[in-house]
Amino acid sequence: MEWGVNEWVAVGSAVLALASLVLNWLVVRRQTELQYETLRAEMDAEVIGWSQDAIDQVSEAITLASGRGTAYASADFSRLAHETAQKLSSIADRGRLFFPNEEPDRHGQEKEAAFQGFRPPILDAIIFACGRLSRMSAEGGPDKESADFLVKCRRLLVSEAQNAIDPRRRKQMMRRLAVGRKDDKVSAFSMASDLGEAMEALYPGFLDRPRGPAWVAEREAIARRALGRS
Repeated sequence: MEWGVNEWVAVGSAVLALASLVLNWLVVRRQTELQYETLRAEMDAEVIGWSQDAIDQVSEAITLASGRGTAYASADFSRLAHETAQKLSSIADRGRLFFPNEEPDRHGQEKEAAFQGFRPPILDAIIFACGRLSRMSAEGGPDKESADFLVKCRRLLVSEAQNAIDPRRRKQMMRRLAVGRKDDKVSAFSMASDLGEAMEALYPGFLDRPRGPAWVAEREAIARRALGRS
């Protein structure tokens, strides 16, 4: 069957319509992805800001515990510990906006809605730190046991906060940052090695392992793998 002009025009119109439909779908999909990425980036920024406040206050609690009776007299310690504990309590409740309790229908039904369920570990870290600090006596010397406990709380907090941020987004960010570092002439790992070895020379045992050329090469290889480069 021979096709005339009208048939070819109809086919061409159908092809153009299909192409337009596909192009429109790709554009909409791209816009949706960008909107999602924008919302997620904003959420990540809020979580990072909250985490920074939490880390600062837990660190303040560690400083108070390790400095009790030396850097802080009992009156100063009592006042600062009270202030820091109140800030930690507030930060924990602010954190419930990002990290709600799990399975609220199984536990704590007698409590308010935001407090029903099982508390996530990231909030445990803050609340336990608050509880430990608020129960410390203002009298006595440095409380190493409490300081060690608070350090563990901070490490749990940092680990859980990092897990809350999408690692793939961090990887993409690292790639973008790496583009801006191509002109760097001195390896950051070499500088860290020099600083570490200087501390080791002053305070033997400060480093858990030597930071010589082998350490620098190993860390640079790890960084390249993290950035997806050979």
